Amino acid sequence: MSIQTETPTNHATPISPRRDQGVTLLLAVDDRDIGDHLVITFAKNGTVPYQEMLEQGSTSHLLYELERHGQNVTEPFLMAIAGEDGTSRRIFVTPCPEDNFRDYAVWVGMVTETIVNLKARNVALYPCVGAISNTNAVELTCQLVRSLIEAKAADSMAFIVGRYDYTNLLNMALELKTELQTTNHSIQIIH
Repeated sequence: MSIQTETPTNHATPISPRRDQGVTLLLAVDDRDIGDHLVITFAKNGTVPYQEMLEQGSTSHLLYELERHGQNVTEPFLMAIAGEDGTSRRIFVTPCPEDNFRDYAVWVGMVTETIVNLKARNVALYPCVGAISNTNAVELTCQLVRSLIEAKAADSMAFIVGRYDYTNLLNMALELKTELQTTNHSIQIIH
């Protein structure tokens, strides 16, 4: 019986870098754009209780009510609401983080972990206008996008326009693309 062995060589075979599928950043203007997305939102403290949130017929109307009246929740919760067209939507509502870097980091970590655990590959983000300053809302949203991309937790992230300036959101998406796109992270923007 003879055994054949392969003689090692010093010639390394070049390995091409692996490209991920990529991430799509989407500017969403109505409920149709986010039909299959897990919606993540927070609002200032206010009067809208959990039960009223469940009774909303559309995601847009719910976000408007939260923006206008604030939410009466102390712990993050996940709910499903039936849309006007009969489809179910998942919405993750969290208390508004305090307006400082440490609380932002905790909030981003908690939301990222939730998304990973839910295996929600499509995520829509809307920090309600007036909950924190628009500048800080953009910064917090950018931190969350970075975290989700790093964790490879989402394939599509939508920014719900609502009452935000469309051009500012588009500029934010373009800046994120410039910052985060590498040979391993492909980012596409749809607007």
